[in-house]
Amino acid sequence: MSIIKCKMCGGDLNILEDSSVCECEYCGTKQTVPKVDDEKKLKLFARAGKLLRNCEFDKAAGVFESILADFPEEAEAYWGLILCKYGIEYVDDPATGKKVPTCHRSSFDSVEDDPNFEQACENADAIARRVYREEARQIETLRKRILEVSGKEEPYDVFIAYKELDEDGERTPDSVIAQDIYRTLTKEGYRVFFSRISLEGKLGVEYEPYIFAALNSAKVMIVVGTDYEYYDAVWVKNEWSRFLKLIASGQQKTLIPVYKDMDPYDMPKELRSLAAQNMGKIGAMQDLMHGIEKLLGKQQAETAREPLPAAVQGGGPNVIALLKRGDMALEDGEWEKARGFFDQVLSMDAENARAFLGLALAANHSSDTSSYIQHAVSGQAQINSLAVPRDQAHINAMVERLSIPKYFPKREIAELYAFDVKYHSAVRSQTDLADRARKAFQEDRNMLRAFRFADSDLKATLESMKTDLFTRLDEKVKKAEAAALLARKDAEASYRQKMEEADENAKEIHSCALDRAEKDYQAACKLMSKAQDISEYEKAQEAFFSVGPYKDAPKRAEDCADAVHRLKREAEEKKKKERAERERERAEREEAARKRAEKDLNEKIAKYEAKIYELEKELKHPTSLKSIVQKSSMAHDLEWYRSALKELKKQGETNHE
Repeated sequence: MSIIKCKMCGGDLNILEDSSVCECEYCGTKQTVPKVDDEKKLKLFARAGKLLRNCEFDKAAGVFESILADFPEEAEAYWGLILCKYGIEYVDDPATGKKVPTCHRSSFDSVEDDPNFEQACENADAIARRVYREEARQIETLRKRILEVSGKEEPYDVFIAYKELDEDGERTPDSVIAQDIYRTLTKEGYRVFFSRISLEGKLGVEYEPYIFAALNSAKVMIVVGTDYEYYDAVWVKNEWSRFLKLIASGQQKTLIPVYKDMDPYDMPKELRSLAAQNMGKIGAMQDLMHGIEKLLGKQQAETAREPLPAAVQGGGPNVIALLKRGDMALEDGEWEKARGFFDQVLSMDAENARAFLGLALAANHSSDTSSYIQHAVSGQAQINSLAVPRDQAHINAMVERLSIPKYFPKREIAELYAFDVKYHSAVRSQTDLADRARKAFQEDRNMLRAFRFADSDLKATLESMKTDLFTRLDEKVKKAEAAALLARKDAEASYRQKMEEADENAKEIHSCALDRAEKDYQAACKLMSKAQDISEYEKAQEAFFSVGPYKDAPKRAEDCADAVHRLKREAEEKKKKERAERERERAEREEAARKRAEKDLNEKIAKYEAKIYELEKELKHPTSLKSIVQKSSMAHDLEWYRSALKELKKQGETNHE
């Protein structure tokens, strides 16, 4: 029989017959498993599991489809398609050490609305269905988090897919070609996703939100390759295959394979039918840029700046020149130079509002009032995770209503509801950021002096700047409040849905537990009805104890105990009677023996007495002449009989005592 591996760690699973859920002895993860009823199916699952663990999601999906072709009711195969669609890989959580899912193929589609998820639940038993739903919630939470992060990303024009490192950890030729393309495109004003630069400073677990945003926003993908293996590398293929699916769904996107030092027919079959660019040809880069320009249009990199007021309090041409040089230093981002110019202005005109404004801008690394405002409102609010309050009253009611001690105890019911639905809120952090920005503006000494010494035109500009700043800060807070309110409503709806699912699970498990309790109760009743002896009643009593406080099981257990006590008492009484009867019979036997012995003794005494009488008579009244020897013998016999008679009488007296 083929061995099924753990989906999380790859360890061998010890699957019990007719079991739909198994716990891995290596990583401790509880997971669903396929039905172990067909060798061919298990071999396919083993192959699909290996591909999944290697993140070859498209190939794994093909194997799961093959399984469903022969076994259309195999829930685990439908779940496998879910894992492939969302590119789920299980990694170690550094905080808990447990295996947690990461998503390499996010989607706008909810996991819980996916037809394959519905099929998995429909074909699974109650225990496996609970595990599927819990894993789906984890993936859905991950998907929403990815969408939240990716939604903040600016759209891209071009996505460059390529393999960065070879087997030795060195840069590939593909990486060098891709970087040349990236530099050329960015110089032309296009926004380009190039992982080597675009993902700088981001942890590996954070890649997917940015990749997902780039794939969905980019109108053009350039796939770079110098070898078939590089085109077919897991993460490169993951990117271009997802892009092809977006094109197949009807989105107006274009994929351009580019190659060098290889035959274009050696590219993966999915890319061969596309118009490819040979980067080894002279003028290849110009041809590629021309093609992209036709697809996207010519980009104009322009930066709109709000001009600063030209008001100058005084100081003559030198002050004006220094102010202009300070403005140019601000535009070039040379903040220290700008401070120097504005300080020189103040040394000549101590109440020059324009110089104080320039110092305020330089201190905030802002080239003008617009960038000052942008800088002030650009603080990234911290996202706090809040939980929807639990409906404890409902949970307690369900616990009391559905609990069956020993079959579905209260603790297990409560565990079904031991979940939190969380939502993200940046309200507190955004409010703090806004308050700090207002305070910084209102306490900025240079800004205060700019207000103090400004003429009417500059003061109007500064007031407008202040109004704009405070308005935008308020808007960000209101936007955070609206987002938090919406997130809370979604979370509350999700919590209600999870509560309904928990209710459904609890009722299903309660029904199964009730069936088991009734079955065990009836079996115990049958044992009791057939019980005849102590051992049988004790077995029935133990059976009722196992059932617990179900129906009248405790009362029946007591009845069995009473029957055991009664039978033991009757058995003891019977033993006592038997002992008494044996004692009586023994006494009768002893009495009969005594009487026989007494009779024998009396008879012997009588015989001896008669013999003594005869001898005495013979010696006193001899009837014939006897010899002296005979008389002496008779006397001797008489003496013996007398002595023997004395002993017999003494024995008789002893027996009477």
